[in-house]
Amino acid sequence: MNAARFPVILTYHSISEGDSPLQIAPSLFVEQMEWLHINVQVTSLTEVVSALTKHKPLPERTVVLTFDDGFADFYSSAAPVLRKLKLPATLFVLGGLCGKTSDGPGEETAGIMKGPLLDWPQVVELAQQGFEFGAHSMSHPVLPDLPAEKAKHEIADSQAELRQRIGQPVDFFAYPFGRWSPAVRAVVQEHYRGACSTGAGVVQPDADPFALPRVDAHYLRRPAWFRSLFTARFLSYVAGRRFIRRIRNQPEGIYARID
Repeated sequence: MNAARFPVILTYHSISEGDSPLQIAPSLFVEQMEWLHINVQVTSLTEVVSALTKHKPLPERTVVLTFDDGFADFYSSAAPVLRKLKLPATLFVLGGLCGKTSDGPGEETAGIMKGPLLDWPQVVELAQQGFEFGAHSMSHPVLPDLPAEKAKHEIADSQAELRQRIGQPVDFFAYPFGRWSPAVRAVVQEHYRGACSTGAGVVQPDADPFALPRVDAHYLRRPAWFRSLFTARFLSYVAGRRFIRRIRNQPEGIYARID
């Protein structure tokens, strides 16, 4: 199997110092982005989804950068690096929590690392700089556990709020906690062009555009693993991480395994 043929969608959360698996140190982030800039083709989520839906091949060694939850440190620690290296990225933000602190008192955001989130002026500025924005729901609930109307509100209203704020299309969604069901997927498909899951894997030609697998940057903290992208060793490593998630009954972006 030629590993270089399959795009890799990387997932980041907070670019900051700390011990949380959702944190990547700014110095390590710089190192990773500089390596990507030299060694692979970093492209947009739009390009990958368009190629999938049109059944067109992608250039080899393609990486997509995604950032979940919209932590404020993206503005100060990630955006300057990405702008300098001219690397595109997609940010999935929470429509009802911009400008707030995640996992704060009264917020239904259990499971998100506590920290300040991007405010709307920052979101607008980043969009104007060329960063792509997608929706991540209004409040980060487990969507399949919600009544149907509540789930629709979380999915559709987050898109509408973001689109109104930035004045640009909002074509992509990321399932909170990677949890989805056929009913949730159907609503997402009504409003978006594609969606990202938390399934550990590479994007193969038959991938579901509404349950795209990704690779969490937490798995690739060691430089040797990060630099193994597009090798058979990397594919085996990601398959191993997916197997561990199954054993732990963690969401992996495949409906049959998460309900």
